Amino acid sequence: MRAPVLLAALVGLVAFVAPVAAQSLQRAPRINYMTNCQGCHLPSGEGMAGKVPPMRGQLANFLLVPGGREFLVRVPGVANSTLNDADLAALMNWLVPAMGPALPQPFKPYTAQEVGALRRMRLQDVRAARNALIQKMPAPTRMAMAEPPTP
Repeated sequence: MRAPVLLAALVGLVAFVAPVAAQSLQRAPRINYMTNCQGCHLPSGEGMAGKVPPMRGQLANFLLVPGGREFLVRVPGVANSTLNDADLAALMNWLVPAMGPALPQPFKPYTAQEVGALRRMRLQDVRAARNALIQKMPAPTRMAMAEPPTP
């Protein structure tokens, strides 16, 4: 009699916990953004003029050009993050589509292994690398990505 009751209780617990755990996993990248990124990029990803480039409406544009995908993981805030490679990959897979514009298709999600390898290759001049990638983008995209003058 005890075994069926215990089994039923476990099944009920799993039925209750599984959706909560799934919801928690979906929130984890957003929470990681809030605790690791928004201090500089601000809650909506607009950045700080002349100091921190905006991500909102621009981040996925880097996926349009060779080296852009790698650049996104190699920027200091990402590469130096205290997040482990798996959490950082999850953050990038949430962040790139969240900040837009629309992802080029097909989008290949970042993996922990890819993030681990890329983040070890530090950028020497982030601004120059960013500008070089922007110059490879189509003209309308390039114009939209131009940094405003420093205040």
